[in-house]
Amino acid sequence: MNRHMFVLLRGSLANRAFSLSLIVVTLAFAVALYVGVQNVQRLTRASFENSISGVDLVVAARGADVQILLNTVFGLGASSNLISDKSVEAVAEMSGVSWVVPLALGDSHRGFRVLGTAPDFFEHVIAPPSGNSLFAAGTRFDNVLDAVIGADVAEKLDYKLGDKIVLQHGVGEYGADHDDLPFVVHGILAPTGTPFDRAVLVSVEAIEVIHRGWRNGQQLVTLSPDDIEHSTQAETTHDDHHGEHHEDEHHEDEHHDHASAGGLDAVDAVFVGLTDRRTVVRVQRAIAEFDAEPLSAVIPGVTLAQIWQIIGVADRGFRVVSLLVIVLVLLAMTAMTVLSTDSRRREMAILRALGASPRTLVGLILAEALLLSVCASALGLGLAMGVSAVAQQWLTQTFGLSVGLSSGGMLPGWQELMIVVYLVPAALVAGLVPALRVYRRTVQDGIMVER
Repeated sequence: MNRHMFVLLRGSLANRAFSLSLIVVTLAFAVALYVGVQNVQRLTRASFENSISGVDLVVAARGADVQILLNTVFGLGASSNLISDKSVEAVAEMSGVSWVVPLALGDSHRGFRVLGTAPDFFEHVIAPPSGNSLFAAGTRFDNVLDAVIGADVAEKLDYKLGDKIVLQHGVGEYGADHDDLPFVVHGILAPTGTPFDRAVLVSVEAIEVIHRGWRNGQQLVTLSPDDIEHSTQAETTHDDHHGEHHEDEHHEDEHHDHASAGGLDAVDAVFVGLTDRRTVVRVQRAIAEFDAEPLSAVIPGVTLAQIWQIIGVADRGFRVVSLLVIVLVLLAMTAMTVLSTDSRRREMAILRALGASPRTLVGLILAEALLLSVCASALGLGLAMGVSAVAQQWLTQTFGLSVGLSSGGMLPGWQELMIVVYLVPAALVAGLVPALRVYRRTVQDGIMVER
């Protein structure tokens, strides 16, 4: 762009600064809505899938698959029923099952949920962030009254190793405290971008211990740490495989790593890992046909797909609305440019008379359209980052998901940036209509216009 073209462009933009600013802002909001929604959805999917990527099945009492997954992994809703320790042992003994990890829910700590589980949870269920150490400080629980806290719990409550915490009976605001048996922070997880960042992890033995003397949500007996015998301490070491080979009449020399409910008569759910993921359907069917009690075996990937299918309706609505807004803004920009060139016919004729060629004037109009689209795209991407940041806060509070942590950050991906790739050429096409009108006019057409 030569100096004269730049001067003409600057003057043209300055004369219509207010109307052009409205066009840019409106177009930027449309871009931000489209990019922000798509970006958050992509990162949310990645975080959801990462939350339970190491689990092949989630076994719980018979119920809706979506509700089971949301309750056990994301802490939404409540368990429909408990499953007995005998059923847990039966699932662990099934052919093709490599490991089981029990999950006891129902308690909380200052707004964060408490998960009673087994030491294998840290080896099979939750993955270290980016190949680093799973623990930012400390280790998994060794004793009954040890607790491992997520990164968000440690940050928001300013907990450190050795601090004592009191668990709350139930998940409501008015639950009674288990203040007779305080826990000691024995480990702090590194940020994982999963709901477990907002959880307090204890052993299932601890869940049993703190509820001794409770009935129907009421504390009848007060205990002290001295009342807990040394024999109830959680195991400090736990190999992935016990080295014991179990044989049955159909499968010889099949190696299992069995985890029981840790002394509890019943648990809310069990995370299951398989020796071969290709057998997931067969194992799921065997659990569904279990005779002792009605069970559901949820395949996380399949259930997540159902969730995305439900959410996809709203997502498509957002995309359609965003695209319609973009189209309407481009049409408005075209109409405004046409009206502007019509009102500036005399000005254009004078420029022609002073030596400006029709191509120069066409280039001027197209340069305006290009500049408007680029500015709107840049502003829209900035607003989209803001939308993503706000959405991240909401998702963290609701689901415990640190969106973007496990996905390489909050920057838009190429899928979202494609809207910018299409927007710029579309703006140039929108500018062609007034540009062609200017190109076809003669000097006499402009000179003869009455002022």
